[in-house]
Amino acid sequence: MPAHRFGMRFLLATGVMVALLVGQHEAEAKKSPEKVFRGQILTSNTRFPTSAKSVSTYIKKLKKNKKTKFVEDKKTKSWKIYVAAFFKKPLNDLEITVKLYDVTTGRRHLVNSFEQYTEGRGQTSLISHIKLEREFFGVNKKIMITMESRKMVLAQGTFHILGEEEKLSGKVDFTED
Repeated sequence: MPAHRFGMRFLLATGVMVALLVGQHEAEAKKSPEKVFRGQILTSNTRFPTSAKSVSTYIKKLKKNKKTKFVEDKKTKSWKIYVAAFFKKPLNDLEITVKLYDVTTGRRHLVNSFEQYTEGRGQTSLISHIKLEREFFGVNKKIMITMESRKMVLAQGTFHILGEEEKLSGKVDFTED
């Protein structure tokens, strides 16, 4: 479903999207990022690295960047969240469906869904970023993000968006202007 159907502007940087290409041989394949983070979507307030001197260093950098709580940018009234998704199995398509659910109450409520094109078949990971706007998500919510292909969940993760709730005075003015 198109993002505009939900009345929401949603940004996913396709220019930032990068397939992680890490040269692996048999010994490193056992501890590859795709194996360590299989089926997970990591979130961060800073960009995820796309390479490192070794596979183990790369995994450490990913773990160090991982964050699950994001504070609202008060000027833009939004959250910019960097994502690194590691699929359960190689992608057998050219697009994925990204879904965002509000799971604050324990029940899943779909907030937005959109299609994202990838670089090609066989891709095992995706690095990008999203921008969530207060107007559509609210504040102090727990959000679950999934990436799916043909109705099969390839990766998922959860994070919290934090901010100050609107302060209402409680006063009502019924005078006519």
